[in-house]
Amino acid sequence: MAYSSVRGRKPMERASKISHTNIISSPQVQALLAQCTVPRPADPATVQDSVKPVPKSESQPIKHVVAVDGSFREVVIREDFPSATITFIAFGPLIFELEDLRALDRETFIAPEDLAKLKKIQRFQLALPTRNISRSGLSLQRSIRLTVHEFFSEPRNGGPTLYHTLQWVVFRRWRNSTGITRTLRNCPNQQANGCKRQDIVLTPQTKFESRCTECGDPIYLIDVLRLEELIDEEQGAGRVTSYLLSALETLVLVHLIHILWEMKPTALREILFIKDGPLALFGQVFTLVDALRDLADFLAEYHDPAGTTRPLLNIVGLEKSGPFVEHATHIEKSLDEKLQELKKSQDITGIVLPLSNEYIYKYVVPGDPGSTISYGQNTYWGPKMIFKANDGSTYVATVPALGGHKPTPQYSDFVNLTDVLGAVSELRCSMYDNALIPVALANRLVSLSEVPSSRILENFAKGVVKM
Repeated sequence: MAYSSVRGRKPMERASKISHTNIISSPQVQALLAQCTVPRPADPATVQDSVKPVPKSESQPIKHVVAVDGSFREVVIREDFPSATITFIAFGPLIFELEDLRALDRETFIAPEDLAKLKKIQRFQLALPTRNISRSGLSLQRSIRLTVHEFFSEPRNGGPTLYHTLQWVVFRRWRNSTGITRTLRNCPNQQANGCKRQDIVLTPQTKFESRCTECGDPIYLIDVLRLEELIDEEQGAGRVTSYLLSALETLVLVHLIHILWEMKPTALREILFIKDGPLALFGQVFTLVDALRDLADFLAEYHDPAGTTRPLLNIVGLEKSGPFVEHATHIEKSLDEKLQELKKSQDITGIVLPLSNEYIYKYVVPGDPGSTISYGQNTYWGPKMIFKANDGSTYVATVPALGGHKPTPQYSDFVNLTDVLGAVSELRCSMYDNALIPVALANRLVSLSEVPSSRILENFAKGVVKM
């Protein structure tokens, strides 16, 4: 790393202009590059042979849509050394009735009061210290853990807290089993105070806040997310925010599922849950994935007293960017040709391309096409697919599959796929490429812009924080 100019009186150290020659002439570097390959373009025949038609839903049970999205913005509240930052997080679920959208589609002109029906959102806000900021003299790690703990402890509209839902997920309370536990490998206060305690067992009876029997400092249920592992007292907690936001978006959707499960389980059949991004958790928070797969399996296999066997869960994750979206764009012509061919002989909603291990590792991301370990085995709670609707829109989607991850998922493995994709095909937003109205609206209602949001939040924080 080069020297920088601290006081502005001396120049910055400039990079060498000839060091690249040492890299180019290195036999080790040349040998490594010779072994490297990149995914090759998919040929049209392979794509079209793998495509499956999506039949029209005989009786669409989905009546409501819930979409969740979120954003964060880090602002500098002190630029002088040592600089200090706070990250503001905003997210929430948008809820509307599918029939309201259909009614708008039939209108020649759309009145503002009609559009307002699609903007029912519950907003969540969180301010997180992320560098050189202390709460009441606590370390940065303790400050962040306390902040997230308090956020999870807040009652929501008189209902259960997010902590109740996190407990429901961690200990799989839908199974009514008391024997499920979760073990923390180390005391979460280890970095702050050097505590040596290991293998801390949490049970369904463990309180949301308890005390370490060795160091006496707090242990929170949110410590199952292992956020403390991403926090460095000197470098800050910039790595925490994206993983935390992803976990919060997922838990808010599960929070609504939890509430409906407690009130009226069969009401879940009428709701489509949409997550902006894949059904996946990355980084340290991936430890919730196994429980989320189990929840999806449980709701898919639930038989209600009325004898209805249709799975309760309708949920999909939709991606806006990344290698899979780029690949979907690359094969769009092949998909369109197959769609037009099938539409001539079948009444369909569109076509879907389930993405197998072999396909993903050959054509999308590097990997071993012959691997028996499913792509995203530790991070995804649903396999990927590419869906092309009748209107020409193309989506990269994630939908849970019965029995968890499989190297070669089949159409019949996905939970309620016909109804889910049928509802998705009705939600097209023409403002952006391959966009959906609920996701676009949710993003507009909770997103934090660089200008003016960042500057306004910066001034707000500077006026409140004691410096």
